[in-house]
Amino acid sequence: MTISRFTTRFLAVITALALVCACPGLATGSAWADEVDDAQAVLDAAEARMESLSAEYEWLSAQVADLQTQVDQAAADALAAQEEVLAGRAALGETAASEYRGGSSVSLLTVVLESSNFTDLLRNMEYVGQIMQYQADEVQAQKERKERLDAIAADLNEKKNAQEKALADLEQKRVEATNVVAEASDRLADAKAEQAERLAALERQAAELERAQSQAEAPVVGNATTTDRDEVIPDSTPVKPNPDTSAPGGSSGSGSGSSGGGSSAGGWLTGVASAYGGSSDKTTPNPGTTANGSVCDDWSMGVAIPLSMPNCRSYLGRTVEISYNGMTVYATVNDLGGMGGGSRKLDLQPGVFKAFGFSTCQEWGLRTVSYRFL
Repeated sequence: MTISRFTTRFLAVITALALVCACPGLATGSAWADEVDDAQAVLDAAEARMESLSAEYEWLSAQVADLQTQVDQAAADALAAQEEVLAGRAALGETAASEYRGGSSVSLLTVVLESSNFTDLLRNMEYVGQIMQYQADEVQAQKERKERLDAIAADLNEKKNAQEKALADLEQKRVEATNVVAEASDRLADAKAEQAERLAALERQAAELERAQSQAEAPVVGNATTTDRDEVIPDSTPVKPNPDTSAPGGSSGSGSGSSGGGSSAGGWLTGVASAYGGSSDKTTPNPGTTANGSVCDDWSMGVAIPLSMPNCRSYLGRTVEISYNGMTVYATVNDLGGMGGGSRKLDLQPGVFKAFGFSTCQEWGLRTVSYRFL
């Protein structure tokens, strides 16, 4: 519920309660005066507290929105830095494989030893030195790319943790404001039936607005490739625990964790992740089209979430941070699926499980991961 709806709701409730005091015929004489004074005192106190809570709620809402902007930017930076690191890792891996296959170190030595004269020797040694320097520069560049990614991730975590705290404070204010109205209503329980009905009608209208907001979801575009098909990884596959016993979000065991959207410490959740898509998945096209129209192929850095997850479509396009075996990978939510009725919390596309060091869907299998939506 937004601040304007929240404030409007409670101001409307208090206005309705104030009408109780203005309604003649509840009592007569001094009893009526005492009743009016008591009601006025209750409303004055409720209004003063509500005004304070509304101001605090509005300030916290602005802080949460500002932090979300910062988190979104940091997440985008993390995705870009991660792409550079993965590209650098692939390049270094290809260089290492090439040297292993071709024996480049021996070849370079041969170039030097087979120099026909001193001039050729100097030229060939310079050539060898340039190659070795290039390789050393690439290793250093990869180290710097990794350090940059780590720095961005640390900044992202700091911002996300600050936002989680602000959200918790926001929820506390909402609960406290609800209690203010409840207590005022209890103390003015002698309201006439007509006024009570008007108060109930306001409550129903506010509840309907809240329900309409919670059901709002982003539209689905294209075909969700994880819907209405056999799972790539059978449900009978044993779930492998997260080897990192200090992983955020809870135990490294194979528990399914929350159904999504809720939060544990720092917003981290724990659940089972499967894998799909690409050349090792014969149940979907390669390339395929995801629920929001993105492409799923052998290098896609996307994930699917369960259709059973509340407001699942509202998560499309969001970044999710995944932790497994001491490694962190950032991915984009771009697909939806059955996923065992929600027993699997994430379905990783090839680029994601390859970033964790696995080459196929089958090699990944079912594994427990920690994750949080940014």
